[in-house]
Amino acid sequence: MAGRNDAAIAAALEAIAQVVGQQPAAGNGEVRMLETFLRNHPPAFKGRYDPDGAQTWLKEVERIFRVMQCSEVQKVRFGTYMLAEEADDWW
Repeated sequence: MAGRNDAAIAAALEAIAQVVGQQPAAGNGEVRMLETFLRNHPPAFKGRYDPDGAQTWLKEVERIFRVMQCSEVQKVRFGTYMLAEEADDWW
């Protein structure tokens, strides 16, 4: 099971990297959206080996994304902004 989760995490990070690499820099509207996102108190993801914790983190930030009607690019930018510790090192 650990190998499957590792492969899924690696695939997700690769997909995120591709999307980020294809997008132009954020503008003022993006900054306001980030501020709104942060006012919703999204949890940080620290990247420790905890598949249940990762799923919980993902559900919580996806809920905020839905309410804010974030684009796919914003989801990547805002989600990666919330990476901390080990997860930030992976990125």
